[in-house]
Amino acid sequence: MQPSTYKLLGYLLLGIGVYAFLNANNTDLQANSTVTEQQTTYKRNRHTITLVLSQLSDLKVEEGQRINVGDVISDRTSERTKLQAKKQRLEASLTRARLPLRELKPVPEPKFQSELAALKQAQFQLDAIARQVKNFDHSFYHKDPWHVQVFESEKVQQLADLKRRELEASINLEKAIARLDEAKLNYQKQQYEHSLKVSDYQTLMQRQQTQITSLQSQLDKVDEELEQLTSVYSPYRGKVRRVKVLNQSERDINVEVTLDIRDR
Repeated sequence: MQPSTYKLLGYLLLGIGVYAFLNANNTDLQANSTVTEQQTTYKRNRHTITLVLSQLSDLKVEEGQRINVGDVISDRTSERTKLQAKKQRLEASLTRARLPLRELKPVPEPKFQSELAALKQAQFQLDAIARQVKNFDHSFYHKDPWHVQVFESEKVQQLADLKRRELEASINLEKAIARLDEAKLNYQKQQYEHSLKVSDYQTLMQRQQTQITSLQSQLDKVDEELEQLTSVYSPYRGKVRRVKVLNQSERDINVEVTLDIRDR
């Protein structure tokens, strides 16, 4: 083979080697460029949530926990359970307090029919006997008493019986009047006792209204507290970076939860 042929073959191999070398370098550059793009796609930032808890068990997340959008961060379950039980008790008490009081009936006005009838009958009997006595007395008025005692002793006895019956009729009349007076006094007593019951009834109504107002106020307060006991949900997807107790009072614990979140 001639020297010129060797030279041509050498140039050809040299060109193939250079092309292969350049092609390999371009491939590495493309791979490195792709990796760099994936690493810079994700950007981390932080989000802080301040919570008010009644106890630490109300916190439903812990440091290092991964969470998604909508996951519960805090829920005051025990406090809500207590308030709901209190609400049920108040509603039951309010229902009982609103029950109507027993109706207070007025005292019926009496007519004293039986007492007046007895009085009228006693008066009639007395008047009838009194007329008979008067007639006997009139028949004896102009007569000699001795003559009457001797010759009209039977009439004298009849007059004595009439006067005895007149006395009895008078007593019966007094009793009838007493029974009528007693009935009237009894009615007055019933009226007085009824006035006391009316006063007590009005006091009970006032107490009932006061109790209803108090129970309704307590129930409204419980409803308001229940509305404030809302669950807190995560607005982002990420990881719980830190849980920090800020301060604590007699009823509440203030906690700060920091999230590491990602945005594409």
